[in-house]
Amino acid sequence: MEAMDAPVQSFFSQAYILGGSPCSGKSTIAERLASQYQFQYYMVDEHESEHTSRCQQDRHPVMFKFSKMNWNDIWLRPVSIQVQDELKYYQERFEMIIQDLEKYDLGMSTILEGAAFLPNLIKPYGVDPRHVIYIVPTKEFQVHHYQLRPWVQTILNECEDPRQAFDNWMMRDHLFGQEILRQARAFNYQTIVVDGKLGVDEQFEKVRNHLGLAQTD
Repeated sequence: MEAMDAPVQSFFSQAYILGGSPCSGKSTIAERLASQYQFQYYMVDEHESEHTSRCQQDRHPVMFKFSKMNWNDIWLRPVSIQVQDELKYYQERFEMIIQDLEKYDLGMSTILEGAAFLPNLIKPYGVDPRHVIYIVPTKEFQVHHYQLRPWVQTILNECEDPRQAFDNWMMRDHLFGQEILRQARAFNYQTIVVDGKLGVDEQFEKVRNHLGLAQTD
């Protein structure tokens, strides 16, 4: 591993990180936290296209491969390969995230949100476990809420077998979430499994309390 930039490492040590897998509500919670506490907010998904445009075949082989694939190619591959590629994709992309964060005010509190903040990627930066939480939905919750998103069907319409593509997609995200939980627990990072029993406000309060922000009000 290359030597870490000291200011960025210090930045990570005081940042608040919401990671996990898709469809868990982490973006909604992160936005509320950033708004309520006037924090800087870095949402990985907002930088997707820009990161893709920066990928290089020799440095980012998986990212580069994805940039040339259509939805049919992506979702009709074996699920085990999809999961492996998803993890490698975020590993390759992390250097771009670090470059992005160097442009932020390193002395100001920041919410970092996204699936790309894998536990094994942030661990070397000395992140305070009290400032980290990983949110993962149950498979049932995930499937139900994905089916409510209009843009999902637009993607599936580009696949030769939309039903199989959706099943593969859901299994990939489920297995990705299980790997996130495994990593997070190995590093003693807090986790939440979302099953719909808690409302959005209750979920928000649970995260806020773990991050120690409720005590600052």
